[in-house]
Order: sequence, then structure tokens, then C-alpha cells
Amino acid sequence: MSSSTADPFADIRRRAPVAGAWLVGGSVRDMLLGRPVLDIDLVVAEDPRTVAKQLAGRCGGSPFPLSERHGAWRVVSGEQTVDIAGCRGGIEDDLGLRDFTINAIAVSLDNGEYIDPFAGREDLDRRLLRTVSDEVFVDDPLRLLRLPRIAHELGFGIDPASERLATSQAELASRPSGERIFMEMKRLLAGDRPAEALRLADRIGVLEAVLPEVAPMRGVTQSGYHQLDVWEHTLHVVEGVADIAEHPEYYLPGHAQMVGAELAADAGDELIVAQALRLAALFHDVSKPQTRVQTEARISFMGHDREGADAAAAVLARWKASNALIRFCRVMVREHLALGFSIPQRPLDRRMAYRYLRATEPWPAASVVLSVADRMATRGPSSRLRHLRRHSETADELLGLIARLRADHQPPLMRGDEVAEATGASGAEIKRLVDMLAEEQAAGSVATREEALAYVREQVR
Repeated sequence: MSSSTADPFADIRRRAPVAGAWLVGGSVRDMLLGRPVLDIDLVVAEDPRTVAKQLAGRCGGSPFPLSERHGAWRVVSGEQTVDIAGCRGGIEDDLGLRDFTINAIAVSLDNGEYIDPFAGREDLDRRLLRTVSDEVFVDDPLRLLRLPRIAHELGFGIDPASERLATSQAELASRPSGERIFMEMKRLLAGDRPAEALRLADRIGVLEAVLPEVAPMRGVTQSGYHQLDVWEHTLHVVEGVADIAEHPEYYLPGHAQMVGAELAADAGDELIVAQALRLAALFHDVSKPQTRVQTEARISFMGHDREGADAAAAVLARWKASNALIRFCRVMVREHLALGFSIPQRPLDRRMAYRYLRATEPWPAASVVLSVADRMATRGPSSRLRHLRRHSETADELLGLIARLRADHQPPLMRGDEVAEATGASGAEIKRLVDMLAEEQAAGSVATREEALAYVREQVR
């Protein structure tokens, strides 16, 4: 259901007709800011379970328990969500247990009366995020991540005393479960300025608490092609993938439709590929500090792509991410150098494009986006504009070849059992021959079953 712009409070009362309830939290905040109130948060004096079932009966929704700790219930009806919690003491007592003053305002659904014991409406006017008490982060350490996330989402400043409190207790941010941390990290990266959100979380100290892999990246100098250390470069790449995903027609005009379609696909954990790519960008150079080698001639990071893929997978596993998302980030980090390495071999051929496609399937365009963003953020004294131009040209050339490979896709000339029968191969050798044959077929060097038979027999000999 959509909320009414003419009278949002009346619309909320219509969507959640619960007598004696208080509208609280982000629902009040967003209503006062003129933002859409998509999810409704209510506090009731009665049993939340009973109220939820009554509301579900009236609106045709489905009730289910939301929090065993607080006894909260949720009612879902179509795209509408209403969360119902029991009041902890009186309404002012309940508001005193909340996180920030702008979330500690209540409105009576019966008569529209406002309860604002911590001057939250003044802080809304000042566009300021301020803690309700000195105990908010101890009571729920996840609020340490919510602080920069909400400040960034709303474009609010942070009260200096509240920021000092958060910084002094930042190490507590690692205490919540991996799932809860990951939920906040996804939202932190979701805005239109993800690098700015990361900088804010880093400034407070909470980013390092939940992602200690960040600390070694600071101050790690790179080759002459870089003007930034590893951490600042990473932030630029995160910003880069966000902008490329938003405007593929500008960066990759020849294949914007192909790129846009792939970036809109599901990547797991309620993220589309474009959003998951920001996570991959955050991790793409995470293993550079451990692989850095400096000689008189150069600085190198051999193997940081492969080690980084493992490190990204480990972090996401710690956050209890899905296997689908872990695989996506692993592939993106592992292959983020492949496009750049192919530039000296231009013009590219179908064989090279097929290898890239196999390594990154089903996300070759996302891998290209990460590579282009990585190159755009690499602008040191040794870098030249022609290097960036060649990288973009190679990206366009590769995407064109991949599009043709997909359009020309044919069934395999021989199945695994047929290869085994023709050659006597077994086990892993069968897969090796099948993969080699598929590459030759994609490259166009093997086009008939007879040629395929001759090819696999020759490989065995």
C-alpha cells in the first residue's frame, strides 16, 4: 500500500487501526521528515500477540513472532509491514530505552498526541543524531553501526558528545551476531554515496571493530600507478562500481543494456548484483597488505587476487552470508585483474573471451564493471589517460565477444560419457577433456562431431 502524501498520519491510522497504540521509532521520524512510511512500528499496553492477531484479522494479513527477547510480533499484508511490541513500563519509560532522540518520539494513534521527552523533534529540525542516554550502545552494541548508517541515510550530523561516546565504546560493535552485523553493513553500503558511509563508520571506529581486515590496508603504499594507499583506493573503487552500475550507458555505452540486465539479477541475501558488487569492491584488495613485496625496481602484490577471494569468503562466512553471495564475491575478487592482464593481447579473440566467461559466469559484466572501477581509481604519477582509454576499449571489446559467444552457444559436440567411450579416459581426465573441447568449440577451431572426436583422441595420445 502507498502512504498518503496529503495526511500521512491519517493514512497510517487507516493502515494500522489499533486502538490505544502508540506510533514510535522510525515511523514517527520518517513521517515528520516527509519520508514514505513503509513499515509501521507500534507499541501497545496489551499483549502484542493478541493485538497482532486482531489486526491481521481486520486487514487480511499474516501474524508471526518477530522477537522472542522483546515479545514483538509482525503483521504482513501484501507489501505492508506492521511491527507490534509491548510497552516497557509507561510510554516515556519505553522511549527512554531507545537509541537516538529522533527515534524516541511517540504519537498516540487515538488522538495524535505527541510524547517527546528527549527533544527529538528539535534534533530533527537541527538534522542531528543524538543518543538518548549513555547506555544505548551497551544495551545493544549494534546501535554503534546504526549510528553512522542512519546519519548517512538521512544526511544528518552526529552530536559531538554522542560521537565521542560511540568512539569510546566502538569495540562493542563486534559483539552482535554475524547476521545482525551483516544486515547493517548491507544497509551502510546501500546509499548513493557508499564510500562516504564507510568513511563515517571508520571515523567513529566501528568499521574496524566489525571488519578488522580494514586496519592493515591503511597506509599501504602502492606502485607508481597509484596515488592512494590501499584503503583510500578501495573506497574509490566502491564509489566507482556504484556509479558505473547507476550509469552503465555512460561508462559502457556499447553494452549498457547487457550490463544493466546482469546487474539487476539476484545475487543472494536480498541483494541484486549491483549492490553485491559494492561488497566485492570493498574486498577486492583486502589481501594486498599480506602480499606486498618491495624491491628497488618495483612494488608488487602477487597473489592478492586469489588470497583476497579466500579472505572475502571468510568475512562473509563470519557474517553468515549465503553461499550464493559468498561465491559471487569470491569470483569477483579472484578475477578482478583478468581484464587488465588481457590488454597487451589485443585484439581479443573468442578463446580468450570464453576463458573469461567461464571464470566469471554468470557475472562477466559485473566483473568488467569492477575492473573498470578499479582502473579508474588507479591514477598515480605513472598512469596516463591512454591507459584508462585502453582499459575501457578492452572492456567494450570483451563484452562484445561475450555477447556473441552467448548468442552463438551450441550444445556440446560430445558428452562426458561419449568422451570416455572414445578415449578410455576416466575420472577427472574426462572433465578436463570436456572442458578443453568446449573451449575449442567456442573458439571455432572444432565445429563437427568428427573434428571433436579427433581432437579428444589427439589430446589423450
